[in-house]
Amino acid sequence: MLVVIIIVSILIVLVILAIVFGLFYFRKQNNDLIDQITARLDQFRQNNVDEMIDQISDTKLSGETLADFTQDKEKYVAITKEQLPKMESQLIDYSEKNLNFKVWSAHHALKQLAQQSLNQQEVLEHLRNTFSNLFDHIQKNQTALEHIEAKSQKLQNKLQTNMVHYQEAYAPLQNQLDEITKRLPTIKELVATGDALKAHKLLEETQVQLSKFQTESEQVLQRSTGLETDFKAELKELVSAEQKLNVAGINMEDPQIDVELTEIKQQIKQLKELLALLQINQFDQLKVTINERIDYLYERIAQEWRAQKKVQNAQLVLADFIQHAQRQNRLLLQNINRLGQHYIIKQEDQDVAISCQQKIQQISQNYQNLVKSIKQRQAIYSKVWQEFQQASQQLTEIEHQQQKIAASFDGLRQGENVGQDNLQQISQQLRQLKHQIEVMRLPGLPSKYQDNYQMVHDEVDKLAELLADKPVNVEEVTKQMFVTQEDLNNLKQQTKKLWDDVQIASRLLQYSNRYVEEYPAVKQAANKSQNLYDQKFNYQQAREVISQALEQVEPGAVKRISELYYAESESQK
Repeated sequence: MLVVIIIVSILIVLVILAIVFGLFYFRKQNNDLIDQITARLDQFRQNNVDEMIDQISDTKLSGETLADFTQDKEKYVAITKEQLPKMESQLIDYSEKNLNFKVWSAHHALKQLAQQSLNQQEVLEHLRNTFSNLFDHIQKNQTALEHIEAKSQKLQNKLQTNMVHYQEAYAPLQNQLDEITKRLPTIKELVATGDALKAHKLLEETQVQLSKFQTESEQVLQRSTGLETDFKAELKELVSAEQKLNVAGINMEDPQIDVELTEIKQQIKQLKELLALLQINQFDQLKVTINERIDYLYERIAQEWRAQKKVQNAQLVLADFIQHAQRQNRLLLQNINRLGQHYIIKQEDQDVAISCQQKIQQISQNYQNLVKSIKQRQAIYSKVWQEFQQASQQLTEIEHQQQKIAASFDGLRQGENVGQDNLQQISQQLRQLKHQIEVMRLPGLPSKYQDNYQMVHDEVDKLAELLADKPVNVEEVTKQMFVTQEDLNNLKQQTKKLWDDVQIASRLLQYSNRYVEEYPAVKQAANKSQNLYDQKFNYQQAREVISQALEQVEPGAVKRISELYYAESESQK
């Protein structure tokens, strides 16, 4: 029971402490709000605009300005004469409540009063700015009006002074200025009667319009004045250039200079029309187009002058080149006819030579036509120069083809000589192989060896026939020469192999005699090997049979005898 009483007592103490703390906390908050509201209300008293309102009231006002001022003045009076005293009275009441520890009710009321004072502060600031602007307009409108009138008169004087330069653009510019300045009487009346706000709005609009007009009129004057001289020198120079071209016999592709000049003059006329319509951007765009067109015309003229010089310098050079190509191709065709009696000429080379002849004739004919057009003063030199360049390139290609064919003719003679030399060498080598075989005095030759020998013999005969044929087909001779030489090399290797097999087999058979009585297997192998040697003419197999038998009775003997043979053969070379 005692514990419960203690706990309850503690809770009561804590609650009392919380209440006391809360009381002092909110009282402190209320004091801060009272200070804020007091400072704000004092500011209302210090920032009053009564003097400004009195000055405006002494001024003559009318229209919207008077209505707006009256309404704003009533708002200001209501706040300062009614709302402000009321808020001050409420602040005193709420402060007393806070002092008397009516903290919570005072806190709620003070928050509302703080928000109300803030709202009124914003309204008063807006009204102060409105009165200030109105007072400023009343003071400055007359000065602004005088400035605009002076500027309008200055622009009018400048427009009339430069009437001749403005040309067709004068009338629309004058109409535009009249449209702007016809507002001035209305603005004067508004200033005089006191409708300052409306007058200020019209003054600002008029100022903007005059500035825009000033910029536009200066742009028109600048372009109109330049239009008198901008293209005059170029057009005169282009007319003179056309006459010089005619005197020099230089022609141009379409469009001709006179046609271009007519169209350019028409575009210059369009420039004047655009200025009369005050279309500055379109004027500038068209002027750029005209300048580009004139520059391109100058470039075309210069191109033809340059082309004439190039053609004059290249004309005789190209004529010599054509004659050189004709002479070379004539010699080439003559060589084809002459060499064709002794050699077979590739059809491709003949076709190329004929094609070159036709191309040269076409180039020559085209050249003559171009020269004729130059003499008749009908040539367009830029095109002639292109034709000259193309002809020179074609002739260079033809020259390379001629040189390639001529080089192949040298190869014909060389190929025939090489073929004759190789025929003699191959024939001699074949006879030497035949002699080597005869020296062996063999009972016979293997059929495969005989076939290969006969094949090489036939190939030698075919090579001789190809060289004896007229005309000689050097290409076929070369092919046959390589085939025959390769087969002859193979036959040489076969002959050496045959000789080695014969010699080693003979030595092994002779060596085996020491074992035939003691070893029946050796005797049997020797008989078989001798039969292969004498009857079958298979010397390789005869060598292998006796080698296997000897290796069984005396290992290493075959190797020793073979190495001895190869050593003797090597020393006899």
